[in-house]
Amino acid sequence: MKYSLTFLGMLFPVFLSAQITDFNGSIGIGITTPAQKLDVAGNIVSRGALISSISDASLGGRVSIENPVKIQPGQAKVWTIYNMAGDGYGNSLQFWAYDNAGCTGGGMCAARLIITDDGRVGIGTARPQSELAVAGTVTAKRVKVTLGDWADYVFEPGYKLPSLAEVQQHITTHKHLPDIPSAATIEQEGLDLGDMQRKQMQKIEELTLYILQQQKEIEALKAAVKALSDKAVKP
Repeated sequence: MKYSLTFLGMLFPVFLSAQITDFNGSIGIGITTPAQKLDVAGNIVSRGALISSISDASLGGRVSIENPVKIQPGQAKVWTIYNMAGDGYGNSLQFWAYDNAGCTGGGMCAARLIITDDGRVGIGTARPQSELAVAGTVTAKRVKVTLGDWADYVFEPGYKLPSLAEVQQHITTHKHLPDIPSAATIEQEGLDLGDMQRKQMQKIEELTLYILQQQKEIEALKAAVKALSDKAVKP
C-alpha cells in the first residue's frame, strides 16, 4: 500500500504538468500558462472532423495560421480562412492576410483569395463574375482555349470575301478592320482571347486569299507583257 501511494504521489505532479486549467477556465496541455481556451504545446491528431463555428453569422467559422517571426509591415503574420456569408462579404470561402499592425492599426488586412459557394474563384477581387477572376497580371507558360468555330470557313467556296475597296471604306468610316472590335469596345468590355484569336485567324486567311488573287493578277500581267514583248520583237 505504501508503494502504491508513493507511485501515485510521483505520478500526480506529472498529471498536473501535463494539463493545466487556469482560473479563467483555459486548458493548457504541455504548457503552464494557456493563452487560449485550449493551448497545446505539441501536435494534435484528430480522428474526425475539426469543426469551427462562431457567433458572427457573416464571418462564420475560421482557421488561423500564425508566424510570429513575420513582424514587418506587409508581411502576413497571420493567415485566416473564413466561411463567410451575407451581402457584405458574399457567400464564400475567403483567405485573409494580416500583418503585425492588422486592421485596427492600419496595416495589411485584406482578402487574397476567394472561392464563392457556386465555384467561382477570385484573386485580388471580392466579387468574381466568372469562373476565374484575377485583378492583376497572370503569367503562364501555356494557355489553351477550346473553340468550336474556327475560321477555316474563309476557305469554303461560298465565303464572300470583301473587296479591298469595301475594306478601305470600312477602315475610313470606323477606324478599325471589319469584324474586329473597336478600341472603345475593348476598353469597356475587355478582350475575349478565344474570340479574338479566331477573328485574327479570319483576317490572316482573308489576307492569304487577297495575296493569291493578286498573284494570279501578277502572273496574268506577266504573261500579257511577255506576249506583247514577243510580238514586238518579231520581224
